Amino acid sequence: MVHLMVSALVLCLFVLNTNVCASIEEATKAAEKIQAFYEATRTFTADFEQEVYWRRGEKVRVSRGKVWFKKPGRMRWEYLWPEPLLVVCDGREVFVYNKNDNQVMVFPSGKALSSREILGFMSGKGDLLRDFIIERFERLGEEKIALTLKPRNPNAQVERLRLVADAKSGAIAEIWFWDYLNNLTKIRFKRLKRNQKLSENLFRFAPPNGAEIIRER
Repeated sequence: MVHLMVSALVLCLFVLNTNVCASIEEATKAAEKIQAFYEATRTFTADFEQEVYWRRGEKVRVSRGKVWFKKPGRMRWEYLWPEPLLVVCDGREVFVYNKNDNQVMVFPSGKALSSREILGFMSGKGDLLRDFIIERFERLGEEKIALTLKPRNPNAQVERLRLVADAKSGAIAEIWFWDYLNNLTKIRFKRLKRNQKLSENLFRFAPPNGAEIIRER
């Protein structure tokens, strides 16, 4: 009897919001659905809202803007509010341009947060089931599902990840991630459009004249 109880508890690692245990198979199918959606997506654009919750203190930083993705591995994030910030990935390097400071930080794409675990699968460079362990699966009503994931290769930037997606299509509506200090970032996507033609110029960046350039290697 004790053995059966322990086995039942192990099976309940994936818990629904209705407190009914979800099977590993169901959670895996959810990850596969999300993965399939982005494997079939060549480009997408969306408006986004980002919230950063710092573990120490109650301050929350909110930002809004627009994002563009194009396979393979090209991205453009335009933060429009409360202050301008531009992040461009051309597939090889990531440029972070702070207009107010006239400063550009340059990272190899393999070391940049947006090109690795968090958004890698969305840009055609990652795989959820290969890169993550599923810790929790939830049904959020009839229209949405959520997966909580842990990177197979731990790093300081991503301790845990939560994806909220459309239950039918697999399109992601929200991405939450915690760093190793337990700071939480939430990104919500709205008005998502996919497989539209996007100009290559969106994913090119030339530092403005006089800008301070800092390269991370």
